[in-house]
Parts: sequence; structure tokens; C-alpha cells
Amino acid sequence: MDRGIRDEGFVRKALEIAQNGDGRWIANQAHFNGKDASQLEPSVHAAVVTAVSIYVQRYGWDEQEITNALAAKTVGQARALIDKLSQNIPRA
Repeated sequence: MDRGIRDEGFVRKALEIAQNGDGRWIANQAHFNGKDASQLEPSVHAAVVTAVSIYVQRYGWDEQEITNALAAKTVGQARALIDKLSQNIPRA
């Protein structure tokens, strides 16, 4: 069944309406302040994977980083990934 660009459009629209301040509720820092072994909230995990996917696309990072983001299931794993990748974000 040809769905045209309905699914792509759904995601594109969400990214279009997102604003900088939305990061506060999408992946609030409080979610990352727990113990290393604490499980990541599903919505926070999705936000980290989405953020890494955007950086991979925009900055030409290795696509393995998306796999690494998908594999991060705990707060400690997410923090370690973010610490490692944050160093590669170009400063404006």
C-alpha cells in the first residue's frame, strides 16, 4: 500500500513545530540525574536516539552511534554516550 509521504510528514511536522525550549520536557535533566543502573524512561530514550540520529545526519558522524544510542538502556549508559558525543558537536 502506497502511503505517499504520510509517515515522513508526521515526523517532519513534529520537528517543524518543536522549539528550543521543548527540550526541557522532552528530555528533562531530572531524567538523567538518577543512578547509573536506573532504566531510561522510554520517551527519554526515544529523545536521545532522535538527537543522535540528527547529529549523525547533520555532522556526518558514524551511523554506529545510532546503534549505540539504541543500545543505551540505562541512565548511566545514556550519560556516557552523551558525554562522548557532546565533544563532537561543533561550537557555533
